[in-house]
Amino acid sequence: MKTAIVSDLHLGTATGGDVLRDAEIRAVLFAELRGADRVVLLGDAVELRERPLGAALTHALPFFAELGAAVGEIDVVLVPGNHDSHLAEPLLDRLSIEDTPLPLDATADPTAGPTATLAAALAPARLRIAYPGIWLRDDVYATHGHYMDAHLRLPRVECVAVAAARRLSGPLPDPATPADYERLVRPIYGLAYGAAQARRRRLRPNELGPSEAAWEMLAADRPDRNRARRIKARAARAAFPLAVAGVNRLLRADFETDITGASIFRSGVAGASEMARRLGVDGGHVITGHSHRGGPRPGEAPWRLAGGGELHNTGNWVFSTPLHNPGTPPNSYWPGTVTWVEDSGPPRQVELLRDREHAELVALAAKARGIDASPPPPDEFAVPAAIRR
Repeated sequence: MKTAIVSDLHLGTATGGDVLRDAEIRAVLFAELRGADRVVLLGDAVELRERPLGAALTHALPFFAELGAAVGEIDVVLVPGNHDSHLAEPLLDRLSIEDTPLPLDATADPTAGPTATLAAALAPARLRIAYPGIWLRDDVYATHGHYMDAHLRLPRVECVAVAAARRLSGPLPDPATPADYERLVRPIYGLAYGAAQARRRRLRPNELGPSEAAWEMLAADRPDRNRARRIKARAARAAFPLAVAGVNRLLRADFETDITGASIFRSGVAGASEMARRLGVDGGHVITGHSHRGGPRPGEAPWRLAGGGELHNTGNWVFSTPLHNPGTPPNSYWPGTVTWVEDSGPPRQVELLRDREHAELVALAAKARGIDASPPPPDEFAVPAAIRR
């Protein structure tokens, strides 16, 4: 069986960075997926944290309709991640009612509500829900990877929230079950989804999302800033280590102040590896998304797991200006990756958008936000050399 895996589509994101809203880019993906025996959407397929559910589905349904028409009568497995965790709620509720522990690979048919709406759009393809992951072969386990937030040392808001939940409810066991991770993450996801339901359906255009804006201020010194903004950014960078130290003391955590690209990469691989070890799936191939950092890329050494297996990341389909510098080749956060799993052999990756120009994707995102689509001067989006990989 040939299985194609894509993750982190974030369909409907307010920043306009979900590149699959572009018809030409969708056509490139669908051409690659034709001939697949199964397609897995490995988390964060629909952006449910930035818009109310109805508005988010309005953005996502055309993609699902075109996907179903392209692949035909095959199974499409949706594995919810942290940004579309609401799609797993009916499955989790059913297990709770049945008093059944959450396994590594629970599955469900669509139910009345958003999953049924997605399934109707996807026809003639058949939608299945799997959570928190799915065994694709006896030696290949795929999960979005959001449980790794319990192990990341990067002080992202969500990681800090998970650390706070761990401080209140007790440490994560070792080994751990999916239910142990859900104890930490499910309340956070529920709060984030609930907050989105109270937002306006039409969002004002923003240059960057909150996380992107924070990273850009802390990690990059953009030459286009005026004097006041440069002073503000330098003050934020000076205060950042003190803030992280305070969080570490309060939550008994070990977050790092190094947020260079190399540090983010190391933290992501280490966090995913620890997650796989605690879940006991690290003896074979483990495929994740979540971090948006595809790999291992050509020329990189395998990402080894403690149990003897290997880690793989599916990359993403989102263009985020703070992570991408003008020029070629694009770095490892560049969107457009498909991961293939066949009956034997290791997973293999195909990068479909490597020939796209930086200015082209800047203009695409700007157009989606309804602002001037003309590309800015190259230096406007310059980022540190450490993340150009």
